[in-house]
Amino acid sequence: MNFIIIGAGGVGSFYGVKLLMQGHNVKFIARGENLKYLKNNKLKLTHPDFIFEDYLDVISINELKLVDVNSIDAVFIATKSMSTNEVSEKLSLWIKNKNKIPYFISLQNGVENEDKMANYLPKEFIIGGLTRLIAVHIIKQGFVEAVGEVQTILGSIKPTKHSQEFLEKLKIELDNANTTTILTNNIKLELWKKLIINNGVNAICALLEEKSGTLINKKETSILVYNLMKEAGLASHAVKVNISESDVDEMFELMKKFESIVPSMWVDKKNNRDLELDDICGVVIKNCEKQGLDAPYTRTIATILHMQYSKSRVKK
Repeated sequence: MNFIIIGAGGVGSFYGVKLLMQGHNVKFIARGENLKYLKNNKLKLTHPDFIFEDYLDVISINELKLVDVNSIDAVFIATKSMSTNEVSEKLSLWIKNKNKIPYFISLQNGVENEDKMANYLPKEFIIGGLTRLIAVHIIKQGFVEAVGEVQTILGSIKPTKHSQEFLEKLKIELDNANTTTILTNNIKLELWKKLIINNGVNAICALLEEKSGTLINKKETSILVYNLMKEAGLASHAVKVNISESDVDEMFELMKKFESIVPSMWVDKKNNRDLELDDICGVVIKNCEKQGLDAPYTRTIATILHMQYSKSRVKK
């Protein structure tokens, strides 16, 4: 199969490499210094189960117009959520007036990426996705480290017979790559479940600079994590996902068993990158407000992190 991976960071690199190792054709889209580096140097990606070190086929998003749309089976979007609109608009121009359209698979944080994509791309070709358990980090330019089991949940936004057949085929390929793929008929629910986990640990880990396992298992901070998760559960009712408090309780207990990780916001903070506060905490606050509710835990953690980080970035 032929794939394009937009975003050659941690998650994008991992999935692209896994597909490459299965013998598929994979073209990566990168930008800035990462693009320059990967055009001239090998990517090294390590996992307890394997080590990959080789050159990638990498282009800029402006070079996408040189790629034959008809030859591509799927495009994975693994960028930060704040770039979804820009990427989707460029993809819409790429597929304009084309007979064959690839599937567009989001592997991003947040619950609104698929809706943003649908403003530019045909809904029946949009697939929502999320990753569980794995932790992937860029150690330095050209070096990505991954640990943990890999689970991927995928589901069509507007299921068709063709999209379901494609997902079954993709599942076989990803499963063969020593990952576990779960297909769902309710991807929106799964995305919100991940948002609950993200809202529980992502921002607070970045603020306190502590791993997720430390905060969720320490008495004082576990109360904060639980209430952050609870507020995300309440927010889900604004979009009719309706995650119950007992669901949150179950997820909270499950998280105690997860591998302790450094979440993405802390990694971004370390590397002086933009934080996905609006796409995680902001979504929770907004959807609580729609119901006449506040999200005091989420608002407090997000506001302090934003102010603290803004000051440190100005100093740099």
